[in-house]
Amino acid sequence: MDHLFVHVSDIHVGRGERGEFMPEKLELCIDEVNELAPEAVILTGDLTMFGLKEDYESAKKYVDQFKSKTLVIPGNHDARYTGYIYYEEIFGVGNWTHRMDDVFIVGVDSSVPDLDEGRVGRGRTDWVDKNLQRVPDDFYKIVAVHHHLVSVPGTGRERNVLTDAGDFLQMLVRNKVNLVLCGHKHTPHVWRVEDIYVATAGTPSCRKVRAKIPQCYYIIEFKDTYTTINLKEVGGKEERVRKCKTL
Repeated sequence: MDHLFVHVSDIHVGRGERGEFMPEKLELCIDEVNELAPEAVILTGDLTMFGLKEDYESAKKYVDQFKSKTLVIPGNHDARYTGYIYYEEIFGVGNWTHRMDDVFIVGVDSSVPDLDEGRVGRGRTDWVDKNLQRVPDDFYKIVAVHHHLVSVPGTGRERNVLTDAGDFLQMLVRNKVNLVLCGHKHTPHVWRVEDIYVATAGTPSCRKVRAKIPQCYYIIEFKDTYTTINLKEVGGKEERVRKCKTL
């Protein structure tokens, strides 16, 4: 096993009310990622600011600039103003599976139209469960979902974690998932829950970040015996967040 992935989240393309979107940061992020040439870029939602058609059209132009395979799921901002209709027209289905050699990735749409909080729901949880059960034991299993499964430090009062996080997390543990990739809070942090590492990403291109947190993304490398998760500041330094045994 020898794989390189990039995890990007919450690019928030759109004008916004206070000029939150930073196009120059996103363009630099894309250039950096293309230079890395990962096997895939996993984009965990909030591609747009308001889910409007022009937001989606602009977001698609940016996403298409990634030279690597891009795997995309929607976030709560993408479902605003029935934006999920444009998401499906432009990016396709929000729930999918993807196999790359000995890596199996599941994308899950946790958005609820016009609400900030997320939910997977029993039907989708069962669908993920059935797909994971068919994966060979020696595969590395990744699940991508926009809303964070575990509360993130430094983000204040908890309001928008998945409303059914407990049930979903229990199913992931039962299926021996290795890594969960989340977004939503614009605050990077990695938890270990049982044998799962839960990586919540920052944002590479939105001004709405907490004090001293830069615009950033994750670089994730899988080896036979270990996995590394590095935090890369857009246009700046790269630092190790976790080095963990590949279980």
